Amino acid sequence: MSQVTSTTYLPEAVSESSAAVTGQFRESLRSAWLVDPKYDLLFLVNLGWPLLVLLQWWGGLEIQSGISFWQVYFITTPHRWITPALLFMERDRLEANRNKYILITVCLLTIPLAVKISTGALTCLLTIDYIWNAWHFAAQHHGIYSIYGRKTGGISPRRSRIDKWLMRSFLLYVTLRIASWASWGSSTPGWGILDSLFATIPIGMMLREFWQLRAQTVGRCLYFTSVMTLYLAMLGAVVARSPMMLLVLTTASALFHSIEYLAIVSWAVDRTNQSGISTTELFKRLMPRWGMILAVFIVILGMGAWLMQTHLMELWLTANLIMAFLHYAYDGLIWKSRKAGTA
Repeated sequence: MSQVTSTTYLPEAVSESSAAVTGQFRESLRSAWLVDPKYDLLFLVNLGWPLLVLLQWWGGLEIQSGISFWQVYFITTPHRWITPALLFMERDRLEANRNKYILITVCLLTIPLAVKISTGALTCLLTIDYIWNAWHFAAQHHGIYSIYGRKTGGISPRRSRIDKWLMRSFLLYVTLRIASWASWGSSTPGWGILDSLFATIPIGMMLREFWQLRAQTVGRCLYFTSVMTLYLAMLGAVVARSPMMLLVLTTASALFHSIEYLAIVSWAVDRTNQSGISTTELFKRLMPRWGMILAVFIVILGMGAWLMQTHLMELWLTANLIMAFLHYAYDGLIWKSRKAGTA
């Protein structure tokens, strides 16, 4: 009798076990994303960048210049100018580091203006901007990778520190390698060895990501692979001495960086809204309508930037350079305070 009973209920037990495993897998997969699969894949992982590269490559300089226009005015410029706006709206963060922000603002307003007035040129400031921007790109990509890592867990502090410097070193090397090739070409001996050495960093780290892949790490793995593949492609374009390929890839890289920044800012705003963290009344009113406000901000600033550069180029270049410096400096403080608050 017991044998018949156990045989009868065996399929039902297997079915329940299978359903439990499936449910657990789906739950783990849902936890792999910061927002949801569509949002993360489109705005953070930026899966569309290979198609954008192909479109520019096949379309030639005409298509590339058109995409570059929209990238510069309606994506890159708004992503820089939104940081001071956020700092003003979230004045609790400003109050927490008031002296630092005042000192940074005074220095980054007066020094570039003094250099511009005294020399009449922005050459040295543009050099500083390129180097600082290279570090900023590397820090932001690693920062988002770290956010995914903290969400999924399972990463030791030691591995986190090693990953930080490996990832940032490779991203920074590629950006400076591009500048070196554009300035002096590839005739300098030793670049081939360095290129190969640094290329092993992303390849090794990507292999590890895929080897340790689980349902809850899918988002992190895809984000890391997307970023590193793009930078490997840029390094490959330098090695192959292909200016056109490098041009379309750097445009894709600028779009990648700016889009993910606007996306992670929107994610952070949504988290602040849901958590009920104390903030200014202005920000409380704006947060529920953030998508519409961001779209209006992008359109107005993009059109204003285009008009300013068309009619007041020198003034616009100086103002945009100062805002870029403020963006780099403010961004580091804002996201450090977010990390400390989260922890």
